[in-house]
Amino acid sequence: MSFKHVWIVFKKEVKDIARDKKTILTNLLVPIILMPLIFFIMGGSFKRLGEDINENVTVALSSNSNTREIIQLVQEKIFADYPNIKLNGVVEDPIQAIRNNEVRFVIDVEENFAESLKQELPYTITILFDHSDTKSSGSYEIIAQAVNKYRDSIIRQRLESKNIDLSLLEPVKVVLNNAADEKTGGNFMIMMMLPMLISVLIAVAGIPAATDLVAGEKERATLEPLLTTQAGRMSILLGKYFTVTLFSIVGVIAQFIGVLIGFATSPDFLNMGGEASSQMSFYFPPLAMFLVILITISMGMVFAGLQLAVSTYAKSFKEAQTYLSFFILIAMVPAYATMMLQPSDIELYMFFVPLLNAIASLKMVLGNVINYTYLEIALATSFIYVAISLLFAASLFKKEKVLFRS
Repeated sequence: MSFKHVWIVFKKEVKDIARDKKTILTNLLVPIILMPLIFFIMGGSFKRLGEDINENVTVALSSNSNTREIIQLVQEKIFADYPNIKLNGVVEDPIQAIRNNEVRFVIDVEENFAESLKQELPYTITILFDHSDTKSSGSYEIIAQAVNKYRDSIIRQRLESKNIDLSLLEPVKVVLNNAADEKTGGNFMIMMMLPMLISVLIAVAGIPAATDLVAGEKERATLEPLLTTQAGRMSILLGKYFTVTLFSIVGVIAQFIGVLIGFATSPDFLNMGGEASSQMSFYFPPLAMFLVILITISMGMVFAGLQLAVSTYAKSFKEAQTYLSFFILIAMVPAYATMMLQPSDIELYMFFVPLLNAIASLKMVLGNVINYTYLEIALATSFIYVAISLLFAASLFKKEKVLFRS
């Protein structure tokens, strides 16, 4: 093996792929354009949904509650301090009205509530809504808060009329105190989305290059002349291997740039359509971030070796595409399985499993729940997987019956 030959092959392959407009489009431009577009569309959807849930709370009364006293009760007492709750008349069939999206809630008040109120007896207020509907279930807390506030006001009035201390209603005061580090204020959406995107892309971004560099050269009949040059097979393989790794990393960088642009232009996506949090901040310890970058690059090298091995085994460009498409599924399983995983829930075994170790490491750093021993384990195991994948690719590349099988 000659490093000079490795460099020559690497430069040649990079130039060839860089001339391919399709590769540049899919690896660079698409992620940079697509991610801000996703942020814009989804961020706008979250924002509109949040505004609709909080500002457009429609309520109707059941036909049994269509009395002047109940209407006054609802308008002047229960919902008086809630201008976002709109009373939309009376419905004959409450269930059908909710299912037809005429209103989100139908309220039924016990008919003799006034008499019960005078006698200090309990009476029933029934709230009917569709729990499976996102807007209805999201607005329920607003309705429940209004009813509970009205209930508490009645309790206070009764106790005051009997000269009973109101502190009896609150024997225990709950004080919330956030024990989290100030530097862990990163947004949940970032910890959920970024590891998933990077892990999937690092596993698949090199597929176009890997397919073309061996299986593609077989079809173009350019591989055999390349093998007859002074460069040894290991030098040729390493040159192609570093090319696939480079385009995997470039794909991840492009995706990350797209995420940053999307975050800058559509912050509503990260806030799930709510108000921007004043506590939202990101802190990445330099050493931990450096280790995560090394782990991510090494995982790209692992997949580069495996992709070259598959491309070497394939008889044609189309066959290589078919085999390599399974890498998408392989990457998506751990990516989606850990999407909702919190940094504090990460376990030791994850740092021994390929790809899962990169996801777990990135989640740790984004959540600032860092264990450097775990990161070192992830890096060490990644290097081991790099060696295994490269040896596997080399073993296939050296076998004539595999490289030129028919």
